[in-house]
Amino acid sequence: MFLNRSYTLFALVGLFFLGCSFETKPKPNLSYTMRPYEKKGVVYKPINVYKNTEMVGLASWYGSDFHGLKTSSGERYNMYAYTVAHKTWPMGTVVKIENLKNHKTAIARVNDRGPFVKGRIVDCSYAVARKIGLDRDGVAPVKLTVLKPGNSS
Repeated sequence: MFLNRSYTLFALVGLFFLGCSFETKPKPNLSYTMRPYEKKGVVYKPINVYKNTEMVGLASWYGSDFHGLKTSSGERYNMYAYTVAHKTWPMGTVVKIENLKNHKTAIARVNDRGPFVKGRIVDCSYAVARKIGLDRDGVAPVKLTVLKPGNSS
């Protein structure tokens, strides 16, 4: 009986230390992406957004020239992922993008800054552009709707 208790205690202590040896991946703190920044002589000040916030304007898309490069959020750009670049909305914000010409929609996550072309409000990944028919025209009017605000703390 004493031997059984010793093994049980030994096993529990071993499991405790084994559990302590595994690191859990911390959630990235993207608060640095909410700092004002300058691009082409213009200062941009990121803002907090709320669910159902909307914005209407022109969208464009970016593809293979940027594939694999680091985005403003620090992750690598994947042209086949459902992501977008926005000048001021928090990283991680989930948006619905509607092409106002054909009413096709996609859901994407903000992970980069841009576009830095006058009159455009969002740059879409190739995957998003293809889903909403933006890949053919290159530029189209869209409506963005926030589904889930991103990390702005």
